[in-house]
Amino acid sequence: MRNKKGSSAVLLAILFLGFAICLAGAIGVSRRLVVSSECETFGRLWTKAVLSEYDVHLMEDYSMMAYFGNDDEVTDKLNAYLKYSAQNKLDASIKGANADLTGFELGDPSNFRKAMELGFPGSAAAELISGSGRTFRDLDDENGYDEEGRVINDRVVLDTLPSHGMGGSVSSDVLTEKTKSAGDENGLVSMLKGAGAEVLMIEKRFDNHVTKADDKNHLFVNEWEYIINGSPDDEENYIACRRILFIIRNALNLLAIYSDPEKVELIITVAESITPGPLGIVTQAIIAEAWAAMETEEDLKDLYDDGRVPVIKTPEQWKTGLGAVLDSTEVMEKLDDESKELLEEKKDELSGLTGGITTVAQFSEGLNYDEYLMIMIMSLNDNVRLLRIMDLVQINMKYRYYRDFNLMEYYTGTRFSIEVNGKNHEFEDAYK
Repeated sequence: MRNKKGSSAVLLAILFLGFAICLAGAIGVSRRLVVSSECETFGRLWTKAVLSEYDVHLMEDYSMMAYFGNDDEVTDKLNAYLKYSAQNKLDASIKGANADLTGFELGDPSNFRKAMELGFPGSAAAELISGSGRTFRDLDDENGYDEEGRVINDRVVLDTLPSHGMGGSVSSDVLTEKTKSAGDENGLVSMLKGAGAEVLMIEKRFDNHVTKADDKNHLFVNEWEYIINGSPDDEENYIACRRILFIIRNALNLLAIYSDPEKVELIITVAESITPGPLGIVTQAIIAEAWAAMETEEDLKDLYDDGRVPVIKTPEQWKTGLGAVLDSTEVMEKLDDESKELLEEKKDELSGLTGGITTVAQFSEGLNYDEYLMIMIMSLNDNVRLLRIMDLVQINMKYRYYRDFNLMEYYTGTRFSIEVNGKNHEFEDAYK
């Protein structure tokens, strides 16, 4: 009987010990599950905490969310969160956080584009055509430009620009064809469909020579022109775009001349009068080119005065007369001596044919300066256009707030890992 009682006691002791071991194991597993669950909860919270520290100026000025930092700084923040939230809790073994922000740099064009799309949703074409919020600047005097152009000479600033001085523009022939296809507001809307955030960013945040987007300080006067030409010299961008505009309008005006039988007949009559014989064809070309150029100068005056200019003009929309063209230096310098003498002799006779055309008022149809420049901008290579937009954001943030601002030091998301009780917990999140 004593042996049986002893065996029962041993059995009960074994069962009790097994139960205690199971209970301890269950408690350990529960602790690990609780710690793991807490880490997952805290980790998601900490990603939001990191993302919540976005730069206010970048958000207010360019509607883009990104925070300043680097791997070490974010790691230090996370370790501070860990120490406060999880250290010495449930005997957890925590080895610390490790942040890796690679791939979230705002200076990466793909990340910059995503940030723009978050900040500027909606229809770009309608916004552009309405000219919402833009103000006429009235910068030009009789010399065409009366603002002191700024130039970036600092090599560090230039070398850290996202574009790195990348060249690239669009040929005048291509632009002329694109302008003809745009034609009017409806054609421009079709061209801008799908352009989205980039066009809205340009229209709402950057100035050009004729209109401005806001009252903030901008380093460059001619920001749209910078996107087109890409020079660190502000005035050089203005001059380059004016030259492109002249070439486009001159080609379109020349097309309008040769599309008008009355103008063609007038040019032929005058050319044959002052240059009889085969060389009259040369004189015809000289007169037509000079006439188109004179009309183009009038067009540019209208555009820089925030007026509209039809893409292909009708005879009723023409503003200059042939008489003024024949008196111009552009014609006189190209004619031979005999043609000059005949032109002088027959001036009275030709005056009846070449009498001036009354200048019409500004047109309500056609394209304005912003729209002509937007055609140029949309004709650029996509990468060149995006990188120059990034340049302007970096330049203005340096000019307004931080002398050492660099898009590569700002991030649009965060990624980190935490090792707790031998298990690695990984977290990743970005602005949405």
